[in-house]
Amino acid sequence: MDFKQIEAFVYVVRHKSFSKAADAIYLTQPTVSAHINSLENEIGTKLIDRSAKEVLPTEAGKIFFEYALNLMNTRDAAVFSLNGFTKGSSGKLEIAASTVPGQYIIPELILGFQKKYKNIVFNLIQLDTKQVIEELLDNSFEIGVVGSIINNEKLKYEKLLEDKMVIITPKNKRIAEIDGNKISMEDLKNENFIFRETGSGTRKEFEKKLIKADIDPKSINVVAQMNSTEAIKQAVSLGLGVSIVSSISAEDYVKFGLINAYELKEFSLNREFYMVYHKSRPMSPITDMFKEYAISYYENH
Repeated sequence: MDFKQIEAFVYVVRHKSFSKAADAIYLTQPTVSAHINSLENEIGTKLIDRSAKEVLPTEAGKIFFEYALNLMNTRDAAVFSLNGFTKGSSGKLEIAASTVPGQYIIPELILGFQKKYKNIVFNLIQLDTKQVIEELLDNSFEIGVVGSIINNEKLKYEKLLEDKMVIITPKNKRIAEIDGNKISMEDLKNENFIFRETGSGTRKEFEKKLIKADIDPKSINVVAQMNSTEAIKQAVSLGLGVSIVSSISAEDYVKFGLINAYELKEFSLNREFYMVYHKSRPMSPITDMFKEYAISYYENH
């Protein structure tokens, strides 16, 4: 048993695919398959169930995965300790992020982190908040960044930064007549709404606020549902309807006069973004470094 076999196994489990695992660790698919076969022959049991459409670990594979992950993390920690964090630390860091963090928060963190650790390669995957949590629980990622908490006893959330949601509207004459930077739900009662998908943290937080204000989310006239903030902003600018988005995601369209942005009169639309990860599962040194960097970055900004 060697680390190439163990690494291949961990990535196959994480990505649920031999081809995706091969891409992630820069090997060919036949090489990854050979590593898994050798590992299974050495251990004397099947670790991967290849019979289903999605590649999944067997019961033995689930048990071995925790040990394999610990072995990889111990190896990486030893290498980091010997090389020193400032002497060309290298590796790959995979992050699952919901839409707003993935587009407007993580890139800035990556830029700052790579100035300190130049040989780190990032793989940023954008999902909705619900999917990020599912992927973390399914061992596909070590950390995620989301805009809403989905409680689970296995996970820990750490606040990164605060933001607020805003109502964005087209530059039409009726809405342009509204004074100030606030708008009411009464002003919006006849407007068509464009919503994010059901698993979106932005949508989840907005619906929670509506319910607290005794407004039934089902009373809103939803004409479209999109899983892209950029698509929503474009649709609003064209006059399809209004929407609720994170303020940091609306800044560019507001700056160039393509849409209007308002706070709601009835209630605050403040929200928070979080780093989320397993409470008890050991984390690789690179991932742990990035976690600590991200938390420290926003504590000092």
